Amino acid sequence: MKTYWMTAILAASVALTPALPATAFAENTAAESSAVLAETTDAAAATRNEQLPNPMVPYTSYQEMADVLGFRPLVLPRAEGYELTDAFVIDNTVSDMRYSSRYGATEQRSQLTIRTALKSSIAASGSDAATTLSGFYSVDWQPLQLGTKTVLLAQISDTSYAACWSEGDYLFTCDGKNFNRWDFTHRIVYDLIDTTDHYYTAE
Repeated sequence: MKTYWMTAILAASVALTPALPATAFAENTAAESSAVLAETTDAAAATRNEQLPNPMVPYTSYQEMADVLGFRPLVLPRAEGYELTDAFVIDNTVSDMRYSSRYGATEQRSQLTIRTALKSSIAASGSDAATTLSGFYSVDWQPLQLGTKTVLLAQISDTSYAACWSEGDYLFTCDGKNFNRWDFTHRIVYDLIDTTDHYYTAE
């Protein structure tokens, strides 16, 4: 199985060759995210290149976000070397969790934005759904097949990438800055998709 995933990641790296421009876990991560959010003092939206749906409401409590959304947003555990810097709920339907690497020069640290929504709240499908949820409107979404799951991947710039996938009733996107193709795809497959496969499956 590990060989299969590594092959899939290599395939994704090749597929994204530049063409520019053209729940125990849920409970643990909820507590962790609440603690981190409580420490967050800057709730202003970071500058991004994509269009952002409004309104974006900042939160300092994971549980309050979950109460508004009606589900627990996907988060990245702190053990992965990232810290949560900002958290928003968009239009009462989408979670927007923003992370930055703890290591390296500040301007070179990798950044991740993870969005979660119920598929029923996104009035689109396929690449249109990826565009709607991620906010990236001028990218080429390319499919990557991982077993029975299809992940859509897009290159935003030389060092920025985005991915979209679904599990159960949920749709997820993640975009990363200051990444190479290999590291971004590895992060998506082994950290985020592995999590959603276990904790967001349809009941």
